[in-house]
Amino acid sequence: MNGSPYGPYNPYNPYFDPVLYERAQGEKHQLKQTANGLCITLLASMLFVYVVAILGKVYLNGIGYTPDYTNPDFSGYTPVLYYLLEGITYLLGLTMPALLYLAIRHIPLREVLPFQKTGFLKTGAFVFFGVAVCMLANFPANIVANIEKAFGFNPDLSLPLTNDPAVLALYFITLAVAPPIVEELIFRGIILQSFRRFGDGFAVVASAMLFGLFHGNFVQMIFAFIAGLVMALAVVRTNSLLPSILIHFCNNSISFAITATQRLYGDTAVTYVNNAVFGVSIILGIGALFYLWSKDRHLFQGDAGNPMFRLPAKIKALFFNFGGVCMLIYAFASSLWVLTK
Repeated sequence: MNGSPYGPYNPYNPYFDPVLYERAQGEKHQLKQTANGLCITLLASMLFVYVVAILGKVYLNGIGYTPDYTNPDFSGYTPVLYYLLEGITYLLGLTMPALLYLAIRHIPLREVLPFQKTGFLKTGAFVFFGVAVCMLANFPANIVANIEKAFGFNPDLSLPLTNDPAVLALYFITLAVAPPIVEELIFRGIILQSFRRFGDGFAVVASAMLFGLFHGNFVQMIFAFIAGLVMALAVVRTNSLLPSILIHFCNNSISFAITATQRLYGDTAVTYVNNAVFGVSIILGIGALFYLWSKDRHLFQGDAGNPMFRLPAKIKALFFNFGGVCMLIYAFASSLWVLTK
């Protein structure tokens, strides 16, 4: 703000507008309050996942179930039971604090879960474009992964798996069905919509940043941030969560397909599948981008907003509060812990 012709520190500046300045200070205070509540809710969600998992183990022990640790990959449970517990703890852990946040703030669901009718072509175009961006996001994520390997770190972020069809089906639900619904309702629903009052451009960036930090490891953090940008853009331009849910679903389904192909048919087959999916995704994505651009030349243009409260100041306000600081500490600490696994 010091370097702006609107800066408040020079009252003799002819561009200085005290009304705009006071409004900016009010927006800054409101943003800090909103960010603090959302970040605390996210942290509570991640904590509640562990609480629900512990309660699930206590319940199983109470009904006489004895874990078998001869197969440590599944924490002493059968693979089917393991994924059932994963799904239940994930759904309850993430959604309950989010719903509590809405109840405390007296925010009706319809305000944060937009599903405006968009049209088949526009929805499909955003999905194709979004999937292509997700495919490209793997490149910087892989660079980070290679840097970690160069320093002797090689964390395993994959879930345990067998070739049992029932286990593969539950793995698919855990990977490609539950996250696109739950995470989109939280990040492109509650978080994005809560930030839109401070500008759509900021809301897109802020929700993507929190989405990246939420994943708690350096590799997925980079990927999730880029994917979060395109999914948030799709929601803002359509006023519907459907495109972002479908982008998320398609991306995670591709990941599942590659993992299953590698397990069932080997590395050679997975190379062909990966190259084919990447090529088709990029071609469709480029075509979709041209279509979207022809329909809206302001596709990537953000709102001007208050000249005394620009994007850098908003990002600063996003994290310079108790919840924001705790979120940064969690993301950094979690990322370091993952490296030691």
